[in-house]
Amino acid sequence: MKKHSQAIRRMGFLKDQEGIMNRYIREVSPWENHLENSRNFIAGSFNQTEAESVAVLGSGWLLDVPLNHLIKRFKHIYLVDIHHPIQIRKKTAAISQVELIEEDLTGGAIEQIWQLCRDSKISLHKGNITDQISLKPPLEHIHPDALISVNLLNQLDIILCDYIRKQGHFQQESLSTFRAAIQSFHLEWITKKPGSLVTDTLEEVVTKKGKKSSKTLLYTHLPNGIRSDSWWWDFDSMGTYHPESRTRMEVRAIEWI
Repeated sequence: MKKHSQAIRRMGFLKDQEGIMNRYIREVSPWENHLENSRNFIAGSFNQTEAESVAVLGSGWLLDVPLNHLIKRFKHIYLVDIHHPIQIRKKTAAISQVELIEEDLTGGAIEQIWQLCRDSKISLHKGNITDQISLKPPLEHIHPDALISVNLLNQLDIILCDYIRKQGHFQQESLSTFRAAIQSFHLEWITKKPGSLVTDTLEEVVTKKGKKSSKTLLYTHLPNGIRSDSWWWDFDSMGTYHPESRTRMEVRAIEWI
């Protein structure tokens, strides 16, 4: 990801990854049920396929990845993310089955949005953002037998849209279409092979006064599968994500073959 290093740093991808670990440290107990459910669902996948290699998309800090189980199940494991923390590099360095890959899993939108926002001749106010970018399947240099998308789907568009807003390129209708395009592209790509998915689908916020609000985090339809599960994730119990409010996420998990 050297060619994307400036973009991922300036757009906030590295800061966001650090923020996940910082929040986990604050929320260890509330998060454990979600992380255990994620690991268990993934560990229960791929019993109906003879896949020998798997790519874990959005591997991050491996908090929600049952790595020990995957090592026993697969001959080769690709851990894929925009950036791998040094702690993860050290943890996996001696595991011969594991290969770390840094990749833009949005389909190339990161660099394209970065360039569009920097080009003074182009205004994202005009027309549809999706008309100004083209997405292509990631990981064309490897051929894993199976794919795992772990707490990634609804995250693919968030930082990009936040960056567009900060640059003054804001058009809500266009951004909604862009979110749908990114998420739909991801699902179309990963469902071409056996796989499993864990993703947030709904954000619910409750203020100290008890006022409740919610918003969808998905702008497309999830695929059908042979297994599915759902649960709530107590994401923020301390009111640091939304001030003086508790935030939780509805989570869906799906396996397909």
